[in-house]
Amino acid sequence: IISYTISVSVQETGESFTYTTSDTTYSFTALKPYRTYDITIAASTSIGTGPFSSSYVLVTLEEAPSSAPVNVSSSMITSTSFVLSWDPPAYEDQNGEIIHYVIDVMVQETGAHFLLQANTSLLNLDNLAPYRTYVCVIAAATSAGSGPFSDTHTVQTLEDVPAGSPLNFSVSVTSSTSAYLTWSPPSYEKQNGEILEYVISASVLETGEDFDLTVTWESLDLMTLDPYRSYLFSIAAATSVGLGPYTTVVSVKTPEDVPYEPPLNLSASDVASKSAVLNWKPPPINSQNGEIILYAINVTVQETGERFQLTSTTTNLKVNGLKPFRTYVCIIAAETSVGRGPFSPTFEVKTLEDIPDEPPVNLTATSITSTSFDLSWDPPPYESQNGEIVLYVINVTVLETGEQLQWNATNTMLEVTGLKPFRTYACRLAASTSVGLGPFGPEVAFQTLEDVPSGSPINVAFVVLSPTDVVLTWDPPNYEEQNGKIVQYIVEVANNQTGETQQFSTPDNSLNIILKPYRTYMLLVAAATGIGLGPFSDPETVVTPEGCPSGSPRNLSAVVLSSTSIDVSWAPPDDENHNGVIIHYTISVTVQETGDSFQHQTDDLKFQLTDLRPYRTHLISVGASTSVCPGPFSSEISAKTLEDVPDAPPTSLEIVPLSPNVIVFAWNPPPYENQNGEIILYNVSVELTGAPDTLMIQLETAGESITFNDLKPYTNHTFSVAAWTSIGIGPFDNITVVTPQSSPSAPPTNLTVNVTSSQSAFIAWDLVPLDQQNGIIVSYTVSLTRSSGSSQLIETTETSLSVASLLPYETYLIGVRAATIAGEGPYTDPVAITTPEDVPEAPQNVIAEDTGSSFRVSWGPPERANGILLNYEVMYSIPNINVVQGGMQYEDVTVVLPAENTSLTADAEPGLTYTISVRCSTKIGYGHSAGVDVFIAYPPGTINIDSPEGIASLTVALIVLVVIVLVSVVLIAFYCVYKKRRSKKYVFNKDSGFISGGEATLTFKNDSFVQSDVEGGLTESTKPIIANEESEM
Repeated sequence: IISYTISVSVQETGESFTYTTSDTTYSFTALKPYRTYDITIAASTSIGTGPFSSSYVLVTLEEAPSSAPVNVSSSMITSTSFVLSWDPPAYEDQNGEIIHYVIDVMVQETGAHFLLQANTSLLNLDNLAPYRTYVCVIAAATSAGSGPFSDTHTVQTLEDVPAGSPLNFSVSVTSSTSAYLTWSPPSYEKQNGEILEYVISASVLETGEDFDLTVTWESLDLMTLDPYRSYLFSIAAATSVGLGPYTTVVSVKTPEDVPYEPPLNLSASDVASKSAVLNWKPPPINSQNGEIILYAINVTVQETGERFQLTSTTTNLKVNGLKPFRTYVCIIAAETSVGRGPFSPTFEVKTLEDIPDEPPVNLTATSITSTSFDLSWDPPPYESQNGEIVLYVINVTVLETGEQLQWNATNTMLEVTGLKPFRTYACRLAASTSVGLGPFGPEVAFQTLEDVPSGSPINVAFVVLSPTDVVLTWDPPNYEEQNGKIVQYIVEVANNQTGETQQFSTPDNSLNIILKPYRTYMLLVAAATGIGLGPFSDPETVVTPEGCPSGSPRNLSAVVLSSTSIDVSWAPPDDENHNGVIIHYTISVTVQETGDSFQHQTDDLKFQLTDLRPYRTHLISVGASTSVCPGPFSSEISAKTLEDVPDAPPTSLEIVPLSPNVIVFAWNPPPYENQNGEIILYNVSVELTGAPDTLMIQLETAGESITFNDLKPYTNHTFSVAAWTSIGIGPFDNITVVTPQSSPSAPPTNLTVNVTSSQSAFIAWDLVPLDQQNGIIVSYTVSLTRSSGSSQLIETTETSLSVASLLPYETYLIGVRAATIAGEGPYTDPVAITTPEDVPEAPQNVIAEDTGSSFRVSWGPPERANGILLNYEVMYSIPNINVVQGGMQYEDVTVVLPAENTSLTADAEPGLTYTISVRCSTKIGYGHSAGVDVFIAYPPGTINIDSPEGIASLTVALIVLVVIVLVSVVLIAFYCVYKKRRSKKYVFNKDSGFISGGEATLTFKNDSFVQSDVEGGLTESTKPIIANEESEM
């Protein structure tokens, strides 16, 4: 029999597996709980495989589920209940029969937990609190225990009306018409939802009026109360479902206030010229707002604005000391202890008339002509009129003759006529009411005005100084014709050609007159007093010589022909502005943008301007010339040559890198003199150079800069720009830059890893693709990540790396990334490797202890197994005195145990020290060993030759034995030659359960070893490791 084939099938899923072993035992692992396995075995020889055995049925035990229930859901029933449902865990994760479910429910708002149990996948939860968030997790349970909980499922119960009223409700009266109400929400457990509003119920005891107020906050400044009223307040909170209970009623009373309304029916009786009686009634009772303790009457004298105040505690008052014929405007208000209420509407009382106490004032006269004037005055001061003025009496005296005159007037103005010029009149004035005439005022004198002269100036003459200057001279009129003081002279100049007339004034007897050349004029002069102008003198005729034109050409116009030429035309100056014969015209041109100017002359009425600059504003004017001199230029007109394409590119090109991918390209417009029009936009292009395929992008912009995004880092870019007018595009200018470096945008390629030993590997890769390097690659970083998550980073400038510091039998994820000076790029996709096995490290924590007639050694697994541990090897040496042969014998004992064993107990002789070493192995071999010494003490009552007592006891025995020893030396020498030093190795077979070695076999049976000698007999021993052969005893 060279092997056994084991066939295993799973009844529940139909899965089947086949295993092969050369042993007669096999350990199955990775079985699933609560599964039925059918097992059959067939034996194989070198010829073939025999029949399979009968099926052996094995049922694995139940375990707790390995996953949670799924598809947890809920449905709401009421504000205090909901139904929770779910599906069981997936069948392969149930690990047994689900006998119930455990539901852990947490109230999110309070943190309270409670556990529920359900036998089905449906659970009705009731007696919950409204508007609470319940966080539920569910676990399934088999007879072996509960599995993991599900993901949390959150359920919020519905809202309900509040179960409690607001707390701390208080009302503070802040004034006679206001109160401040404050409260807190109901306690959280009684809110049963989101409090949306509060309803305040209020009633007024005195009137029985009820009203409700709804607010959404937790205080209210109520400003609409009535003074001196008792109010009852209570409040309730409301959710979206409805209103909760009201609080207990809070009662407050507002204090007194000033009356809201004034007293009523204010009237007057017994009115005289200096006294009157006032009467009234109190305010309406519902507006008094308290006890009326005083009335205040404000009195204003309508005519003067004078004011005074009266008070009374009754509803009438006699007022003395008034003035006659005055209108007294009265208002009245009532007062409580708090203050004064509003005043009533005005009521007017007027006292009777009396005679004036004073005369009129401010008597003045205004002359109209030399024989009349107007008199005007103001009435007596109002406080002295004492009634309505019905008549004014004026007494007039002519001072030069003593003549007396009198006039009556019913108003404050009188026109007096029939007077003499230059006469002085003295006037006195008195006013009268219906009761009688008052006193006269003081005397006021007035004088009549002058008249105009009745004759003209004499001896008029002129002198011509130039084509435009003439001096005119004269003498005043005869004195008897002056009729007053001559204050000025008026000179009249008439143009015979046009009929135009001009007048000039002067206080002197001569005048320098500016005339137009080449004209005939008539000159006249008249004298004037302060009253007016007298007659003009006889005319004098003057003819002026030729001069410069006084007017400019007319109707100047310009027609733009092209970007470099303009047609200009005009009409001659008006005839009256020629001032002679026009012999030529001068065209003046100024370029507005530069200030350059030039002139042309022509005897025609048009001219063409050529060789101009495009798109320039030309200010054009034209002047005419006579033989004497040129005249003034016309007003400028503006003519702008047409646009043309720019004849120069934009200037000051500048590149501002913002990042490796973003660059701002800026420029200034072309020089103004080269723009040739309005720059309406710019044509911008960027050309990517140095790439396999040259890329060009063209854009248009109205600004003087543009931002380019998504550029390739570390690449030559040529940026060009040209300006546009409405005619076309001008020449380009360009600038070339290299974009800054950036971190690589791709990892290195073709990462390969070759494992060269259990602790080393050779890693190689290719460069990052050139178009994704984004700069100069300065280094590479290799990442080695162990299965535990710890990482090691190694930096290199090469594209390969030998790593000699790996751990045996360890899985690594290896990635590489490249870096420029700007930063590191992404890692490659990781390459997973597992290093080969190696010999393990030494076991840890080796401990040996004396257990009487034996020792026990135990150990722990090595810190690193460096592979799959197969077994442990325990070695120790036994120094032994062979009684039979009479000599010293040393034996090395080696015990091999399966990797599951971590201890060994062996027989030992007292008084000896045992040196023990332990090592373990993988399929590669054994690793280093760890050692420990243990001394086996003598049992109580036994002589220890190592102690002083033992030495004394043995001294006699040794003397007796020394002879025997000497005789035995020869025998021992021969024995040593005959008997070589022996070493036996016992090996534990985990499959057969036997320890074999030398000429004996040990079988582990019932926790002890059974020895089988050469003949096959079995001897049971309590010494589990050491087997002594009877042939050597």
